[in-house]
Amino acid sequence: MAVLGAACALTVLSGGTASAGTNSGFVYTTDWDPGGRGAFGHDGDCLTVFDDQADGYAVEIHLFRMSDAKTIASLKTTQPALSREYKCFGSQVPENIKVGVRVSLIKSGDKFSGFKHNVTT
Repeated sequence: MAVLGAACALTVLSGGTASAGTNSGFVYTTDWDPGGRGAFGHDGDCLTVFDDQADGYAVEIHLFRMSDAKTIASLKTTQPALSREYKCFGSQVPENIKVGVRVSLIKSGDKFSGFKHNVTT
């Protein structure tokens, strides 16, 4: 079912300008029945990533600079399905810059990503 749904995956873009110190809210993967989600929290510059389904995919979150798309921090689930990872990256994330969040399902080169742009650190 996940493969069928993945074939129908679309990239979701959420736009808009955020104010200083904005949390991303949850960003979901774009597979047919989202198997992963993640979020950026500006207080401590923390990333959280959830693997919500037993589908064989890992879930990865990337925080990147909008100006050049360079990854600032990333985090990936390391346990089987239905797991969560959490880590703060305060020393790596510059203040008051525009960033984006990408959450992806990853397995054997397949990748289905959801995005949120224009979050301010």
